[in-house]
Amino acid sequence: MTKKHFDYHSGNSAHELFQNLPLSLARRLGARVSALARPYGLTYINEKGKTLNITLTLRPRLIHAKILKALWHSLRILDGAFEKVGSLYHQNPRARELFPFEPRERDWIALMRNPGYRPGRIASRWDANTTFGDREWKEGFCFFEVNGVGIGGIWYGPACADVSMKIIVPELKKLDPRFSARPTQDMRLLLLNLLLAQRKKIGRTRGAMALIIEEACGGNFVEFERLAHLYTKMGRPTVVAEPTDVRLKGNELFAKGKKIDVVYRDTTLSEICDLQAKGHNVEALREAFRQGRMISSLEGEFDHKSVFEVFTSPRYADAFSRKERELFKRHILWTRLLRETHTTDPKGKSVDLIPFVLKNQSRLVLKPNRLFGGKGVLFGQAAKRAEWHKKIETALKERGGWVIQQLGEVRKKRFFRPQGKGVRENDLYVVSGFFATEKGLGIVGRMSERKIVNVAREGGLTPILLVK
Repeated sequence: MTKKHFDYHSGNSAHELFQNLPLSLARRLGARVSALARPYGLTYINEKGKTLNITLTLRPRLIHAKILKALWHSLRILDGAFEKVGSLYHQNPRARELFPFEPRERDWIALMRNPGYRPGRIASRWDANTTFGDREWKEGFCFFEVNGVGIGGIWYGPACADVSMKIIVPELKKLDPRFSARPTQDMRLLLLNLLLAQRKKIGRTRGAMALIIEEACGGNFVEFERLAHLYTKMGRPTVVAEPTDVRLKGNELFAKGKKIDVVYRDTTLSEICDLQAKGHNVEALREAFRQGRMISSLEGEFDHKSVFEVFTSPRYADAFSRKERELFKRHILWTRLLRETHTTDPKGKSVDLIPFVLKNQSRLVLKPNRLFGGKGVLFGQAAKRAEWHKKIETALKERGGWVIQQLGEVRKKRFFRPQGKGVRENDLYVVSGFFATEKGLGIVGRMSERKIVNVAREGGLTPILLVK
């Protein structure tokens, strides 16, 4: 037991407490945490199809209950703003220019204007650089993208916290009996409640639920298998299926021999169109969208990174409430679709975008508009001037393909993590993903030695626990 008083509302308190553990004990804890990766479903499938364990940091990050509540309130407002974008797209020709849907995708998006279309729900995850210290979180917090389809981390976030509660927290409590931490709300249950609420809304509550994903893509397949097993065990029959497994019989959906009420998808509209182009029958998916039985609904497809231009450009301000605009200004990174245009800079000054981008290289990041997983991201401060100019020139040729975004501070925190048979202590970049519903807010924490923080790019997970 340590006699030092720790303030668990500050940024480094958990790390300072963990440092009091004997190194030999830290090594044993590291081995136990690593051993639980597979039993707890903390694995992923890499691009070669190999299943690998995800590295977990040993000490958790802590978030105070009042900060969590404030974030939940903010995320609910942001989700409401995101839900408006689909309507704005159809009403405003300039807004349509920001979303480079292919003609085949636009055919599906047009369903939203069909009189028989029933909007479903959007399951969205907002990603941000994060600090949870009492004094700094408001000023140091900014979102850099929103994911509206197939949000990863639904299983990983709570499973990571479960491991920490089982292995790490009891040892920290021995050091300081005042240390009291518990998991944030379970993202797995938040998603389940969202699916059940939509079933009830559309009057279909007797069938099963389907989680659709292309198994060959890897990605979230491990999470989907775990989720389906959990939900079924809880008395909510759920199947994991390929998008092409969903069939339409009369007015009903079927998959894996079961009648399906609602579908949660990891498959984007672009991928559905690819399947259609290969000759697969995807009419059941179209009907699921039309009937409000697909989550995320078509409104989730507007999660292009260029959606942040809608949020940060005065051109579209009238579409949003005062509270929404205040949150955009405080927490959304200035973003513009890369193209020849006049616009406003982060300070609201009118500028010619391309000369501005070339001149302010060190303060900007170039990102593919629709890719995910950190692919293709280029930090201006990390590129030589000639490389930056060449990349901008090349990106301009791909109409709608790239965005330019204000550089947000990617924060570093100090962690212990397992390495081989030992434990390594070093500074790691951290970001967090937030999944909010009317039932609460779930968080998945990610870390990496690289500025581009992604599990599939040699990153890992850090447990985020709640303190009062």
